[in-house]
Amino acid sequence: MRTPLVSVLIPVFNGEPFLAECLESILAQDFSDCEILISDDGSTDGSAAVIERFAARDSRIRWWRNPRNLGIGGNFNACLKAARGEFLKFVLQDDKLLDPSALRRMVAAMESDASVSLVGSASHLIDAHSRLLKVRNRFRRSGVRDGKRVIICCLEHNGNLIGEPSLVLFRKSQSARGFDEQLVQLLDQEMWFHLLEQGRFAYIAEPLCAFRQHPAQLTEVNRRSGASTEEDILLLERYYTRPWMKDGAARWQMLCTQAYYLRKRRGERAAALRADIARTLSRRAYATWWVWHKLTQPFNNFRRWLEKRRILR
Repeated sequence: MRTPLVSVLIPVFNGEPFLAECLESILAQDFSDCEILISDDGSTDGSAAVIERFAARDSRIRWWRNPRNLGIGGNFNACLKAARGEFLKFVLQDDKLLDPSALRRMVAAMESDASVSLVGSASHLIDAHSRLLKVRNRFRRSGVRDGKRVIICCLEHNGNLIGEPSLVLFRKSQSARGFDEQLVQLLDQEMWFHLLEQGRFAYIAEPLCAFRQHPAQLTEVNRRSGASTEEDILLLERYYTRPWMKDGAARWQMLCTQAYYLRKRRGERAAALRADIARTLSRRAYATWWVWHKLTQPFNNFRRWLEKRRILR
């Protein structure tokens, strides 16, 4: 059997409401050199019937039911282990590809530059009825960026600027370590950091994928339960002391931002980390950043207000 270039990976758990739309978007792709792997993590709804119906339509689909529930990280890793493709493309059960050329264009970006370890794109944020809530274009222009600088940028902004698993494509050889199953919310961002330490980030500034926002999605469940409260602190602890985090404007600004927000939002829970970061910053450096932050904060708040109005409109 010929080895496919791309493995499209779909971890499923009770995904019946949106799974058919997800699979339709994959089968509509104009790139055919791929396998489509579906790992059902013990669904109790009608997901299996949906999967069987699509598997009968396309021989590229291979699916299985895990012998026990592995959880989100375990199911991601089950997909990785089963994949035979050189490149891996997750599409989560709630999400979808927006354009028939999405897979082909992401593969082209990866193949055109051997130094690229992660490809991402702009995206649509959609609701439960597939209505557009927002166009997300966090890096604004297409191009290839230094991977480590992208990590610093994410840490400075306290967020996953790269996006969710459905928005990226990466090499199997560079992700063999697997996802960190100790994490429940930021396991994707932690993997992106792992990949970006190995190479560069290619960004396509056109929406090729859609991320669905709805009350039952895992992100909302984790937010309500507080299961991922400390994961941002854990991620910062792992990365801010990396040897490649050399002195420079980007690192300095990131550390100042973290020192401020750890004190403001995490309090005593992050006291030890905040003190350690403070030891790497001079009082003058932090004071300079603080003045800059206070001067620019009204403009940033106004920008966020405008973005929120666009989401709710």
